[in-house]
Amino acid sequence: MTSADQTYAFLTPNPELPRGSLTNHVTQQLRRAIIGMRLRPGTMIDKAEICARLGVSRSPVATAFARLEGEGLLEIIPQRGTMVSYVSFDAVREYVFIRKALEGEIVRALASAHEPGLLDRLHANIAQQEACTEPEDRERYDRHDLQFHRMLTDALGFRRLQAMVDSARGHLDRMRRMTNSSLRMRESIGEHLAIIKAIAKGDGQGAATVMHAHLDSIITEMQGLRHKHPDLFDDRKR
Repeated sequence: MTSADQTYAFLTPNPELPRGSLTNHVTQQLRRAIIGMRLRPGTMIDKAEICARLGVSRSPVATAFARLEGEGLLEIIPQRGTMVSYVSFDAVREYVFIRKALEGEIVRALASAHEPGLLDRLHANIAQQEACTEPEDRERYDRHDLQFHRMLTDALGFRRLQAMVDSARGHLDRMRRMTNSSLRMRESIGEHLAIIKAIAKGDGQGAATVMHAHLDSIITEMQGLRHKHPDLFDDRKR
C-alpha cells in the first residue's frame, strides 16, 4: 500500500450523486476525516489525488476546501497548497464562547416551555450514550452526543439556529475526539442528565449554568492536551 493509499483510504466515490451534491459529498468526507484524526494537523492535502479517487473535477474539491477553511479545519497556504490546520487555542475559546451563548439560551428557553415527549427522547438518547463509553466506542458515543445537542436545538423550532451552532462545532469536535476518555464520556453523560433535570424542573438558569460548565470543560481538556501533544497546536490568532 502506497503512502497515498494510506492517507486517502477513507475516500468513497459515489458516481450516482447528482452534480449539485458533489461538493457536499467531498466536504463531508474530508470533514469527517479531519475531525476523526484520519487526517492529522499539518498534513498537506493533494487536491489532484482527491479528484482522481472520487472521480470528480477540481471545482467541487476547491469549493469543499474553501468551506473547510471557513470552518477552521483547513489552511490554504499561497504557493504551497492546502494543509490540515493545527488546533488553535484562541479559536477553540472563541467557538466555546459562541456555543455557550447559543446553547445556554436554548436550554433556558426549553425550561420555560418544551414540546411533550422531549424529555423522554433525551433520556432515550442518554441510554444510547451509556451503552458506548469504552474507548473503542468513541465514534458511536460522539454521534449520540451530537444528537443530544441537536435534539435540544431542534426542539425550539428555529430554522437557522442549528446552522449557527454547527458553524462553531467543527474545530471543537476535532479537539474533543482527541480527548474523550472513558472517564470524560461518563462525566459528560452526568452533565447531560443534569441539563435534562433542570429543564424538567423548569429551572432555566440552572439549565444554562450546567450547559456553560459542560462546554467550559472543553477548554480544560484542551489545556491538558496542549501540554501533552504540543505538536497538534498552533496558537496563532485566527
